[in-house]
Amino acid sequence: MWCDGLNDKRMWSIFEEISRVPRESGNEEGIRNFLLSWAKENGFRAERDEIGNVFIYANASEGYENVPPIALQGHMDMVCVKKDGSSHDFTKDPIEIEYDGKFIKAKDTTLGADNGIAIAMSLALISDPECHHGPIEIILTISEETGLTGAFNIDPEKVRAKRMINLDSEEDGILYIGCAGGVDLDSTLSFKKEENQYTKAYRIEVSGLLGGHSGGEIDKERGNAIKILARALKSLGKFSFSEIEGGTKKNVIPSYAYAIVATDSAIMKKIEKVEKEVRNELKNADPNVRITVTPTEKPALIIPNRAKKRIIDALFSAPHGVRTMSTSIKGIVETSNNLAIVRTSEESITVTNSIRSNIGSSKENHLETLKTLYSAFGFKNKASDGYPEWEPNLSSPLLKEVEKLYKEITGKKPKVTAIHAGLECGIINKRIKGMDSLSLGPDLFDVHSVNEHIVAQSAERISSLLKEMVSRMR
Repeated sequence: MWCDGLNDKRMWSIFEEISRVPRESGNEEGIRNFLLSWAKENGFRAERDEIGNVFIYANASEGYENVPPIALQGHMDMVCVKKDGSSHDFTKDPIEIEYDGKFIKAKDTTLGADNGIAIAMSLALISDPECHHGPIEIILTISEETGLTGAFNIDPEKVRAKRMINLDSEEDGILYIGCAGGVDLDSTLSFKKEENQYTKAYRIEVSGLLGGHSGGEIDKERGNAIKILARALKSLGKFSFSEIEGGTKKNVIPSYAYAIVATDSAIMKKIEKVEKEVRNELKNADPNVRITVTPTEKPALIIPNRAKKRIIDALFSAPHGVRTMSTSIKGIVETSNNLAIVRTSEESITVTNSIRSNIGSSKENHLETLKTLYSAFGFKNKASDGYPEWEPNLSSPLLKEVEKLYKEITGKKPKVTAIHAGLECGIINKRIKGMDSLSLGPDLFDVHSVNEHIVAQSAERISSLLKEMVSRMR
């Protein structure tokens, strides 16, 4: 087995088990049934609430009966992305895990350590007979990746704990006490296609990009396939297209996009020029970007010129990436935008942007900026309800206790900061009166992409730290 050379067999065996179970956001029935069955087989009480979240309860060890309960929290869903050409079926195929002696990753797909490692750590902790602790409540939510649905609808009656450790952050040695809020914007332009009078057709593809989490990797200056495609199309001159597609999820930086283009002109040299420019610009941040042109079947209908121009100009003009850096917490992104998805139907095109900010007013201001931009090109806008930012509390009793224990156990002082990615803590804090929370986790890289990988020793270190912490908490 891939984990034979690792120390924490209990945790990695559980991780292997959950990796066999389909758990894409919105398809969590399999993992929910696994968790409920696992709890029953191992002698723990477990429940689900109306929305589908799972709660597993571990009684206090002998001598720990008077310790206040603590919650360990994560989400059961994962972002499912696979390499171009992969036949992997996320509705039934297991994730194929690989270990190279340092990193754990998956073959041709996302690994799902975001947030499967939280499940594995939590279940390993309560099932370890050598780990002594007070009452523990494991909270595992649904559809975190697609709208924080489980957190927004969590049943407060299922939770007695007023202290919560979220296990959904991705950097060892850091305690997170705040996160960005977010809102999504769908902008749609309608059109009526017309007969194609052009003589040639090509499929133009942008690929080879790293992609990644639109919160965790937005500051890495990686390429956005939709932006690059718009730039390439804008260089062509006289042309139109029948379709343009790009991106996979709202919280994933687009790594692939394509367009079916109709033209009478020679376009290869123009595309090659743009590719050369982009490869030079991204040579350090995203060096494997490619723009390819392949002759294809001539489409019968194309988008009329006026609509085509509006679409290309809107995509070309739309901002992507970091908008502002925090002036309160050094090195933290304050506001960002992910130009996430573009989809074409027979009569319209929809562009999805995902906005994040650690300041609510900045989030709303950037949303209005995007609405204004797309409206100027004739698009109609519809914003989601969004989710709130989690404001840092440096006076948190839980933070003070965990900081103290962290230093006692490791001999090092943890870094305390906020994260630009969205976490469920702020929502759960509001849903459950009196809840005090923080977030920690192992080193995890390139989440929401096929390059997702976790540092094995870091995961084992955090798992061990967590067990030692709960044994000392009072």
